Formats: sequence, structure tokens, C-alpha cells
Amino acid sequence: MKSKSSLSILLLCLSTVLGACAEKQSEPLLFEVQYIERAGLVPARGELQAESATAIQAPSSGPPKFIAWLAPEYSLVKKGDVIARFDGESMRRRQSYAASELTQAEEDLREKRGLLDTEQVAILADIDQVAVEKGFAERFSVDDDRLKSRLEILEEQLDTRYLQSKLDYLDWKSERFATGAEGELAVLAVAQQKHSAQIGRLQEGLSELEIVAPHDGILTYAANWRGDKPKVGGQVWPGHKVADLPDTSVMQAKLQVAEREAIGLAEGQAVSVWFETDPAKRFAAKVKTVSAAPSTIERGNPQKYYQVMAAFDEQFPRQFKLDRDVRAQILVVDASPRLEIPAQSLFRDGAGAFVYLYRDGRFQRRNVTTGQVTPTHIEITEGLEPGERISLYEVSPAGRMSQEADT
Repeated sequence: MKSKSSLSILLLCLSTVLGACAEKQSEPLLFEVQYIERAGLVPARGELQAESATAIQAPSSGPPKFIAWLAPEYSLVKKGDVIARFDGESMRRRQSYAASELTQAEEDLREKRGLLDTEQVAILADIDQVAVEKGFAERFSVDDDRLKSRLEILEEQLDTRYLQSKLDYLDWKSERFATGAEGELAVLAVAQQKHSAQIGRLQEGLSELEIVAPHDGILTYAANWRGDKPKVGGQVWPGHKVADLPDTSVMQAKLQVAEREAIGLAEGQAVSVWFETDPAKRFAAKVKTVSAAPSTIERGNPQKYYQVMAAFDEQFPRQFKLDRDVRAQILVVDASPRLEIPAQSLFRDGAGAFVYLYRDGRFQRRNVTTGQVTPTHIEITEGLEPGERISLYEVSPAGRMSQEADT
């Protein structure tokens, strides 16, 4: 009997636990709306850089150049010191080749002029000869039947007409020859000018194989859109930015904010900056600029970031060093009592913003008006009261029906 009683109690306890679990499983995932007082902070990370810097560019003239030597980055350079030196061997080879091509083009031009002059002299000689023959034929032509037969007179007239036709043809040939000769000479002249211009560009490039510092400063190299900095053996295009000479007396923070977290960023917002090695020490700053669109900052990484420039309220030269890594928090919403809901609980359609309110075991749509936004929460200014419960997920019509059946 005692064993049967114990078994009955065990079954009763098990049924109670299972029932409680069933009731707990039937309860939907809800969020109870309450007044919350907290600040909206957006995390960021980046590095320190000078507020102003002198850009050092590759020579704007000449062809692309290969870097043969670079001064060490972050070294202190004086005005006139060499920052970068380019390899001129390839340009010298190209100049030598262009010079030989120019010599060949000049020789072709002289040869063509000689041939054309010879041919033109021959055409002019033919014209003179035909003109003499025509004049002779006209001078000694006699149109008198008493002295010559009609057949002889006709032959003389035909000879004169033939010579005139030949003279007209030679005149036409001379004109066509002159036009064609001008075209051929123009083509050769263009080739000559092309090689001469190439030699001039190469000569100008060879005269600019060094970049010197315009003033004293700390040398920092500029990264391209892929994040790569200049290096020995790399190619630099004319006018491309190579380095900077920053003014380290005024520093600023260059911050990167992940695209999914960049909500509510605006100029003038307060920023708290610190170094990872000393997180307790905070430096006050303000947002100076926010990039218009996000972009990738690392090659091969599709994640995009907004770039935020923050100006410090006070400078600390001993701590503020070029390219030193920093962390930051941007205050996008001040701490004040407000009704907030998780961002995933708000939905939108053509009629506006709404939530799924849970009341009497059923979900119903409730239109709301939103206020300030943080990366994780959204303020509700109208439509909800403290204590009301809303769904944490989108509820489909089928889901609402099954929920009603469960309740």
C-alpha cells in the first residue's frame, strides 16, 4: 500500500510539472513596456590623426614610376630631405628606344621627301615637254587646203587635241600628287612629333626622380582605397598622393562605425574616447563630420562602416600620438525617462509604424508614433502605456489564430 501511495504522489507531481511546462510553452514571447532612463550610445573604433597635414604627391608629369627607396615612416624629416626616390632605369630604356624610333622616323621623312621631290620633278618635266610639243604643233599648223590635204590638216588637229589632253592629265596628276604627298608627309611628321613628345615626357620624368619634404614634420604614408601603403617596388601614378607631413599640435579621432549600428549620428554629438591600454582614462570630444555613405575599410571584408571625425575638447600631446588605436562611444540619445521598446518589436507598412499588442490572450495591431532611435531600442511617444505587453516578433494571421486557440 505504501508503494502504491508513493507512486500516486509521484504521478501527481509529474502531471503538475508537465502541465506547468505546457502552460509556460503556450505563453508567447512578450515585452512589457516601461519607462526607461538610459543614454543611447553607439560604439566606434579608430585611430588618432592630425587635424591638418601637407599632402605629398608624386610628380604630375612624366609616366608612372616605380619606387626605389622610401624614408622610414614616422621619421622626423627636415625641409629638403628626400622622402622617396624612383627608379629611372625603365624610363632610360624607353627613352633610348624612343630616340631610335625618332631617328628612324626622321630618316623615313627625309627619304620620302626625296622620293616625292624626284617624282614631282619628273611630272613637271613631262608637263614642260608636252607644253613645248603642243606649242610647236600649234605654231606650225596650217589650215589651208591649197597647201595641205584635208587628211593632213585633220591629223595635225588631232595631234594638238591629244597634246592638250595629255597636258590636262599631267596637270591633274601634279595636283593629285601634291595632295597625296602632303598626306604622306603629314603622317610621317605626326610619328616624328609623337616620338619627340615621348622623349620630352621621359626626360621630364627623369628630372623628377626624387620627392623632397617641403617643410619639417613627421612622415606618414598615405594608404590607397585598398588600404595598401607605398612600398619599394610599387608603382606610383603621376599626381598620386604618396605621404603626409601632419601638424601634430592639433589631433583628432578618425572613427569607424559599423553600418548596422550607425543610427542617429549627427554633428555636434558628444564622444567619449579612450585607449585600450588605459580604458579608465576618457577624453571628451565632439562629432565634427559624418560620411554621407558607408564604405569598406578592409580589403576582402564586405562589412561597411561610416567614417566619423571627432574633434577633442582638449589636446594631450603626451598621450595623443599619430595612428594610435582608440575606442569610443558616441552619445546619440541623452539619458531621460522614456518609453522604449526593442527595435525588433516595431513594424512598418504603408499605414505607418505599429506593434502587436497582447491583450486577453489575443494579439491586435496598435499604431504607434516613434521618437528617438538607438541601435537597439526605439522610443514610443504615442500609442502605448506602461505595463502593456507587446510581441517580440512579427505575428502572422495564422500565428494569431493559433495563439487564440491556445488561450
